[in-house]
Amino acid sequence: MLSGIGDEAQLKAHGIPVEHHLSGVGRNFQDHILVAGCVWEYRHPECPRNNSAAFTFFAKSAPSLKTPDLQPVLEECAFGSEITGPRYGLPTDRAAAWTLAPRLVQPTSRGHLALTGNRAADPVAIHAHFLSTPEDVKALVRCIELCREIGNAPALRGFVKRELMPGPLRGPDLEDFLRDAAGTYFHQTCTAKMGRDAMSVVDGALKVHGIEGLRIADGSIMPTITTGNTMAPWVLIGEKAADLIRAAHGIRR
Repeated sequence: MLSGIGDEAQLKAHGIPVEHHLSGVGRNFQDHILVAGCVWEYRHPECPRNNSAAFTFFAKSAPSLKTPDLQPVLEECAFGSEITGPRYGLPTDRAAAWTLAPRLVQPTSRGHLALTGNRAADPVAIHAHFLSTPEDVKALVRCIELCREIGNAPALRGFVKRELMPGPLRGPDLEDFLRDAAGTYFHQTCTAKMGRDAMSVVDGALKVHGIEGLRIADGSIMPTITTGNTMAPWVLIGEKAADLIRAAHGIRR
């Protein structure tokens, strides 16, 4: 957008000369939503064995879904947000507690990016719009319930002295907890999506529509976010871009 490629109205509002109007630049923002979290105090202190997230699984928030939309992860510490951590008095000693962190990996909410100025030093405003759809709220409420069911199961009693957070909340109280605990999983994607519609930014060869000699090769070109972690898809996008550039310029490996 700072280069003059994007929505004409937003560029002009910041005094940026319009090189090419592409209304989809910065739109369609998607991310995995991570909830911090469902926390249990260890029955006996356990020294962390890794840097967390060593255990994960996929599940559906509803049987009617074609693919999983949930992916809780294990955190070998008491993992709370800036709001929920102090509210519940979570311990700072990593050996004292463990967390199952609910995660939504097929969100229906969509956000956008916006400029705050016309200089490279001006920060980008990220309007994530997390939990802006009832479907996302319902799915993550189900994920919290699933994590609590697992953490409080008889099979794990040897590792559980007591549940620290959130406890048996229901209805509006559980939704309030969710909104206080939800945040990014740092998988921001989809703001320069591939396609042919009016909101698309790149074509099937990763070329920016209407701009000669410019390709995008990162997670922003995804039309929808992947169900799992995004690093491997990003690597594959980069590898594909390299193949396309080699072919276009006759470069051999």
